[in-house]
Amino acid sequence: EYPSDFAMMAGLTLGSVAAGTPMQGFAPSHQDNMNGEYPLSKTPGGKASHIKRFADYPGGVESFEVYSPPMTTLYSQVWWSPLPPVDLPADIVRRYNGTAMALVGWEVDQVRRTSEGVEKSVPMSASYNHHWDSWLIGAEARVRKVSLSGPDDPAAADLAGRRSGCGAELPWDQPQYVVEGPEWSVRGHPTHAALTSGNGGEFRKTLHGFAPGYALVVDSPAQLQITPMNIDTWNREAMDLAGPVPPPFVAGAGPRAPA
Repeated sequence: EYPSDFAMMAGLTLGSVAAGTPMQGFAPSHQDNMNGEYPLSKTPGGKASHIKRFADYPGGVESFEVYSPPMTTLYSQVWWSPLPPVDLPADIVRRYNGTAMALVGWEVDQVRRTSEGVEKSVPMSASYNHHWDSWLIGAEARVRKVSLSGPDDPAAADLAGRRSGCGAELPWDQPQYVVEGPEWSVRGHPTHAALTSGNGGEFRKTLHGFAPGYALVVDSPAQLQITPMNIDTWNREAMDLAGPVPPPFVAGAGPRAPA
């Protein structure tokens, strides 16, 4: 068996209006959602008013993509380790330096690169995403890598409270990334924001977005940090990922008796 490199790809969607004034250079996007249309259920007695395509957002949106560092695993292994922060695209950093960015939604995919250099989505039957956390970090905040001794560490309670997914549990044997610095910038905007809708197996077809008029605001956004929990379920001997459709799950080697 050989290890595989997977990466999380986040598409962040920006609203067209900041502080009531269109951002200079804003060009509304007409591209489709990253993962297709989102299925939404109508609230009984309510109005089906929420958009299913970000391109239909009132006033328009534009987006950019960020790739996480790779996760390398073998069949049956669990990746639950924070990934180092990555810089946002340079043009985004320049445009929003010294001002606030309004984030109206985000989309996520899990991808791999084939031996031919082609990027392909990784089916959930091959790498199951249990949950994920992420932070959008502005220039006035900073990220510090720390190692905790365990749940009794003085910093453990605060860090666990900032995470979603497996409750207050953390992979204590793994270094963690802590966002530090002032909560508010000198311009009165948040310096960082948690993208906490880190749902697992349904993450591709779940709408992570806000109703028009609402947004996450971050001053001078500069980096994104992602902490995924992934389970490698790809039986390399029986599941061919080269086909046009996701292969059904086929269990590989397992223990003689349950743990």
